[in-house]
Amino acid sequence: MKRRASSRTWWSSSLIAMLAAAAASAQTSGAGAPPTGAQTEKPQAPETAPAKPGETPASSAGLAVVSLGPSREVKLGENTWFRFAVQVQAWAQARQDRSLTSSDGGYGYDFFCRRCRFFTTGSVVKNVFFNFLFEAGNLGKADLTTGAKTSNGVAGPQALPQVLDAYGQVKFADAFWLSAGNILMPLTRNGTQPTTTYLTLDTANIASTPALQGNSYVLRDLGIQANGFFVDNHLEYRLGVFQGSRQPANGTAQTAGHNGPRVVASLMFDFWDPEVGYVNGGHYYGTKKVLGVMANWDYQSFRKDAPGLPAPGTVANQPGGTDKNAYMGLSGAAFMNLPLSGQASRTGGDELAALVQVGYYDGGFTTSATGVPTNEGTYPNVLKQFNLLGEAAYYNHAGRFSVFGKYEMRKISDDYVAALKAASNVTWIQGGLKYYLGPANTMNFTLAYERIISNDAPSTQQGGTNNLTFAWQTILY
Repeated sequence: MKRRASSRTWWSSSLIAMLAAAAASAQTSGAGAPPTGAQTEKPQAPETAPAKPGETPASSAGLAVVSLGPSREVKLGENTWFRFAVQVQAWAQARQDRSLTSSDGGYGYDFFCRRCRFFTTGSVVKNVFFNFLFEAGNLGKADLTTGAKTSNGVAGPQALPQVLDAYGQVKFADAFWLSAGNILMPLTRNGTQPTTTYLTLDTANIASTPALQGNSYVLRDLGIQANGFFVDNHLEYRLGVFQGSRQPANGTAQTAGHNGPRVVASLMFDFWDPEVGYVNGGHYYGTKKVLGVMANWDYQSFRKDAPGLPAPGTVANQPGGTDKNAYMGLSGAAFMNLPLSGQASRTGGDELAALVQVGYYDGGFTTSATGVPTNEGTYPNVLKQFNLLGEAAYYNHAGRFSVFGKYEMRKISDDYVAALKAASNVTWIQGGLKYYLGPANTMNFTLAYERIISNDAPSTQQGGTNNLTFAWQTILY
């Protein structure tokens, strides 16, 4: 009996010792609750660039174990970790027809997933990161003409599914990061905002202007990009060379794509708090005080000796041996995120946010006074135009709601005939309300009204139509 009691005492003592050691090891490796000072109130935007998570104390030598880091990343080693994320934006929408006569009230109705996303970011070794985003965009959305719904593997308003972000990144120094893969091009300030923190319902309509040639993947493209930070991270540059449009071959003996790459560059300066993510802007929910400016430049040129792309209204490629004006886009923006308390707070607070953005784009397509093409250009679908965007929102932290308004305009050059301008001269005016069920952007409802004004609509169509959208967003990151 004494021997059995002694044995039980020995096993109990050993079990307690092992549990205590395991608890100490987990605490040392960063598992469990985040350490004091770790941010838990505001979830980070899912498209932000992989950045090294909060440091955890170095563990003693021994077997490597999987642990949970302070930012909820799965850690496989000191500099090897990853995070998973899921995003769902479900929309119910009523769109008014442009037709002057309709038997059912003039509205079409749609229910679809604006963005259904799964993605992961992480670190391979020290200063080597990756980002992968997989999306079913506009899942279930009905085609505006046939009514056919977009589904997985079936082409509709957007082919599904597709890979968006997919790149590796190396940090050589604060002033020089290098990325390669499918990357979000820095075309405009609004176009590089996180999809989870928009001030209004969605990205601006004019953010798609530099993508009208149809040669990118939701504002992304394959290429190599360098970026870096100066002046204590207040000044950022980005410079990338991308696939862009590839010129058709000149005859059967030549391969396609002899033209140069698309070159995209941006320069951003923050006067107050710096922004150092892959994407930035939108709401910061009182956690950051931002005032800044951004400039963007976009360029690609086709060669004269090879064919070009079809001009508007045609199906045949322009022949080789003809001049092709270069494509160029310019954009500039001023933006602000002002915590109404006067100072940014880690736990958030009331915020006033605003953005003003202008853009000039010219794909190189020119015509005579009668509309006959004189130069098809490099991006013939990007007509020469001026873009304007202004948006603002007020976020109330205690009430967990925000109100917003937006004005944007696309003005096609008077160099074109009326038929070309009629479909593209558009003004959008939007307003709405958001209610946040979870902290910051984890879950929210949006109700938005939009007035679409067709400035040069023909007499057979309405000059303005209305859209009403209810959106539900859920994000886990």
